[in-house]
Amino acid sequence: MLSLLLSTMAFIVASFLIKRWLDDMDIPKTMVRGMLIFVAAALVSYGVAYLVDLLST
Repeated sequence: MLSLLLSTMAFIVASFLIKRWLDDMDIPKTMVRGMLIFVAAALVSYGVAYLVDLLST
């Protein structure tokens, strides 16, 4: 349950930070950018869930 909560929070934070980073670089808002944000945030989320599971055992 802890990994689900932390990975969800990590996804939200990562997507916000990646969006802000791409906005600062003036990357236009397209479908490819949206997919990039989603995939990168999902990878961060999976990484956090993996670390929580690794540390909880």
